[in-house]
Amino acid sequence: MDGNEDRAHLEWWANRSSCLARIPVRLAAGPGSRAWDAVVSPPLDRGAREDMQFLIEASPYFTLRFGDDSVTEVEVERAGDPGRLRLSAVPEA
Repeated sequence: MDGNEDRAHLEWWANRSSCLARIPVRLAAGPGSRAWDAVVSPPLDRGAREDMQFLIEASPYFTLRFGDDSVTEVEVERAGDPGRLRLSAVPEA
């Protein structure tokens, strides 16, 4: 992470009223204008990491909620280290 990092939360919604996960992350701009490198902060314990992996495998689409409460839909992929993620904005339909 560099000096241009931001804090946000990844949310995984089962439906419009049920958020099954809310994961705090630190973000840094990744390649392209609509991509981020993310570090889960604070780190998740083993059980929570397994739960997050299960959700990613079930559907890699999460809501990324920024500090100002703005949101964007992102596709999440693991980036090697269990606490590192690559996020790519989902194009609007």
